[in-house]
Amino acid sequence: MLHDNFTKIKGKFHFAHGKDTADFDELQSFLDESIKDCCEGLMVKTLNVNSTYEPSKRSFNWLKLKKDYLNQGMSDTVDLVVVGADHGQGKRTGWFSSFLLACWNDDLEVF
Repeated sequence: MLHDNFTKIKGKFHFAHGKDTADFDELQSFLDESIKDCCEGLMVKTLNVNSTYEPSKRSFNWLKLKKDYLNQGMSDTVDLVVVGADHGQGKRTGWFSSFLLACWNDDLEVF
């Protein structure tokens, strides 16, 4: 339905690349391609059940697959400092729900 109702605009709007597969090697190849294209990873979604996306809910219907999650012994690392946080709402009331992180800029000597 989205493809029928939206038009690509070069440099401004396009659809994410997708692939339907049950083959692990094909999935690995698609992940490798996404990382090569400087993407963070993939969203893997089951097609066997009604798997609507539900924000802030953990589910096996939608999974993030990132190179950092793979057991390859190598990953990107960054030293960050917490400089702020949001108070939680709803089920996160009484807890910090998200954090604002900063990294040190050696040239300017600021976070």
